[in-house]
Amino acid sequence: MVNERAEKHLEKLFKHIPKSLFDELPLPINIVDENGIVVVMNQAFLNFYGAPDFKNALGRPLSEFDHTTRLPIVLKTGIPEVGIPHEFATGKMAIVDRIPIFDGDQVIGAAGMVVIEELKNHDHAKRIRESIIKSIRPDWEDNTDMQPTTGAKYHFDHIMTQSQLIKHFKDRARSFAATDLPVLITGESGVGKELFAQSIHHHSDRCHKPFVSINCAAIPETLLESELFGYEAGAFTGASRKGKLGKFELADQGTLFLDEIGDLPLSMQSKLLRVLQENQVERIGGSEVKSINVRIISATNRNLHEKIKTQEFRSDLYYRLNVLNLNIPALRERTEDIELLIEHFSSLFYQKTGIYRKFSDEVIRLLSRYPWPGNIRELENIVYRIIVIAENEIIGKELIPEEILQDILGGFAVSNDTVEITSGQPVNSLAEIIKRIEIKIIEDTLEICDNNKSKAAELLGIDRMTLYRKLRCKTGD
Repeated sequence: MVNERAEKHLEKLFKHIPKSLFDELPLPINIVDENGIVVVMNQAFLNFYGAPDFKNALGRPLSEFDHTTRLPIVLKTGIPEVGIPHEFATGKMAIVDRIPIFDGDQVIGAAGMVVIEELKNHDHAKRIRESIIKSIRPDWEDNTDMQPTTGAKYHFDHIMTQSQLIKHFKDRARSFAATDLPVLITGESGVGKELFAQSIHHHSDRCHKPFVSINCAAIPETLLESELFGYEAGAFTGASRKGKLGKFELADQGTLFLDEIGDLPLSMQSKLLRVLQENQVERIGGSEVKSINVRIISATNRNLHEKIKTQEFRSDLYYRLNVLNLNIPALRERTEDIELLIEHFSSLFYQKTGIYRKFSDEVIRLLSRYPWPGNIRELENIVYRIIVIAENEIIGKELIPEEILQDILGGFAVSNDTVEITSGQPVNSLAEIIKRIEIKIIEDTLEICDNNKSKAAELLGIDRMTLYRKLRCKTGD
């Protein structure tokens, strides 16, 4: 089944496979255009899925037939997802490939392939799969048989975004990966600093060497030195009789990630600086100095410039760590990613639990107004919380946590343009402008609460009679 809209792409995409043989391919394949509309679906896919409705899928959104599809997400991110276990809406499990199709820098579609069980070890099917992926993405390499990096499980394709701002930082981080220079990653809590750190390691020449992390804020000061530098047997009361390797030795030839470096005690900063300067470490209670070769990536949500001014952070250590810098933007600076991330987390939750829920457009619009002080971590937790408590498949605004709704409502007063509110209306005083803004906030709150005045009054922090009075003032009654 080949739609005419796909004809112009098929010659490019399947140059190694005659079109007449497309339906004869053993691999289930479907292709959607940039809007998620099905343009190609071969017979093997129809046979695999087994749903009669799929015969009418051409020209319609794939999500109408299978709510589990992640091709719409791939269309937004442009990031391939290859060799991923997936549970379909029918309950069938399989390994799937999702490959974005580009025309220059623009995503014009995406291809989905299913590696069904009986073809996993079929050499001919493997060659066809690789040929199709290479036709779409010539730079693709099959890394499924490679040993995973030690300690780092994330790479750049795990950074989900359609924001040009984040794409810029991903490109910069990729360039950092080509060097061994220290990197300091700054940004608010929850923006994904460790995700960037692991991605840099994964993309570097050290990718098959250890990635070791330590949270400098989570370990008591009395234990931090032994954690970083290790100790010899019997070095102190309670020490292991075998001694212990420190993080620096564990990370030798690889990468050491110093998370929350801004919380490192001042007493430890001079010791850390010496190790970084000398590239040597000496265990507590030991006399042997060991040379190490470690790439340092550190991260903090603190303002290190202010801590230097207050003498809480050494300037010489700062300059040693901050050779290359990434300042990751907060989620409120990339609001175009909120809907994408909600879809992504919902999809992940379905794959883990089998629970499917869809956030309504209204809920997504409201959540996009929230400033997300906890950033992506907070959004992820809220998505999971809402899905768990939702009883219906479609999630409505009544499930948005009250504290988030109140914050959104508080932002209305700031975001409402007084010029727009008073447009075309004579204004006699500042008090009248304020009154109109107040009425606009009340109207927005009533809309959110489905015109439930008791709920609206509760969210606004006023009693119900006050709300009625203000509404009567608006109508002049």
